[in-house]
Amino acid sequence: MAFKDDPAESGTGTDAGRGLGRGIFDCDGAHQSPRKNDYERVFQSGMVVLDTNVLLNLYRSNARTRQDTLAVLTKLRDRLWVPHQVLAEFWRNREQKSVRHHHSTKAKETSAALERVRRSASDAVDRWVKDVRLKHDEGVTQRINESLSALTETVEELQGIIDGQAERDALEGTAETHSDPVLMELEPLLSGRIGEPLPTDEYDKAVQTAQKRADEEIPPGYEDFKTKPAERAAGDYLLWLQLLQEAQRRTCDVLLVTGDVKKDWWQQRDGDIPARPRAELVVELREQAGVRLYMLTPAELLTWAEQLLEGLHVDKDSVDDLEQLRGADRDDDEAEEGWSQQSLNAFIEQLVVRYPAHAKVIVAAAANGGFVDRDTVYALAGYSPDRQLKGFTRPVSTVARELEDLGVLSGEEPFLLHTIYGSVTEPSWATGFRIPDETIPLLRESFEGGQLWPAFSKGGAEPAEEDKAPERDES
Repeated sequence: MAFKDDPAESGTGTDAGRGLGRGIFDCDGAHQSPRKNDYERVFQSGMVVLDTNVLLNLYRSNARTRQDTLAVLTKLRDRLWVPHQVLAEFWRNREQKSVRHHHSTKAKETSAALERVRRSASDAVDRWVKDVRLKHDEGVTQRINESLSALTETVEELQGIIDGQAERDALEGTAETHSDPVLMELEPLLSGRIGEPLPTDEYDKAVQTAQKRADEEIPPGYEDFKTKPAERAAGDYLLWLQLLQEAQRRTCDVLLVTGDVKKDWWQQRDGDIPARPRAELVVELREQAGVRLYMLTPAELLTWAEQLLEGLHVDKDSVDDLEQLRGADRDDDEAEEGWSQQSLNAFIEQLVVRYPAHAKVIVAAAANGGFVDRDTVYALAGYSPDRQLKGFTRPVSTVARELEDLGVLSGEEPFLLHTIYGSVTEPSWATGFRIPDETIPLLRESFEGGQLWPAFSKGGAEPAEEDKAPERDES
């Protein structure tokens, strides 16, 4: 590997300039800011470990950024190493819409946001016209209509520009692995550079250890235990454990490249002091493998590689592109599967306009701890007693599909309204409906105290577990 010419720099090792006994940096909380020759050394003789988001960002990036990233990784090929945990997460997340169809998904989200703005503006003007009792043939009304038409044309023009750019940036051939351009680049690049999986007994023990460390907020990964099941939340620690084991085997310094910017990996930026690895991680690697830990984001990797590696030019726009992608979690499936405040509000907004009874039922369920009984549904919807509830959740499915097509939903969110059926002796009788637990605090935050929120809880208690029949597909 060739390096660009660099004037000699003063020694930066832990023993540089020291006499006997302890020095100013001989403390677990001490930190030595990396210098240029530190990165040069690790590029030449260290281990460059790639996190999952480095690989997944190759799908999210545009062609220029993808080309620059692959050029850097190719230059560092002999130093690359990928923990088996990263490989498992890569394959688990690769087909998420936020990854393989990143550009079309973002285009749909933006187009949907523009349409909401246009519709909101039009509704606001319509209300004003009615409030001030303007006549349809007045001159101001005509000018308003002309302006609203111009707004519609502008929104449609913007949507066309965005959709066109998404088409240009989209990757072709990713549906089949043999034609996926990212896999075609990664296969030879990472051949022989993937770590072995943990044996089953070691894996189970590692998940337990991750839980214990999380309870004591020992990095990395304790943040994930606040929102994810144990085995999924343990992913960061499993990566770290495999990194420790490989560093012990190689006894060389480690550069971890990750877009995960959570505080259980990084000591966060403070004013003009740049972010750096958590001191606990630096100490643990030093104690177990006797080597130093460095960490860079993907954007920072490109910046340093452009400075240090001979024959390499990185476009500044590629660095900016990766900065925009920074912070994408390694567990993209977890991020995609959950409802967000924004997506849930957009969903309820559509129900209020088109299926108001269903919006009332969902919000009433949130007010009652997640469940609403049959009688409450009839009362909220104004149904006659002889009406059946068969197919009641179909409008929810319809709105979900439409918002998914617009990019407002990822398609991975849990279904919002599940039917709870009666006892096993009368399995076709719907006793009520339940919403996902994760949506309850989101709905409370948005609607508690508002017009949709019931004045008092009247949803009844959910049937005992032994009285429930299995849930069915309501769509």
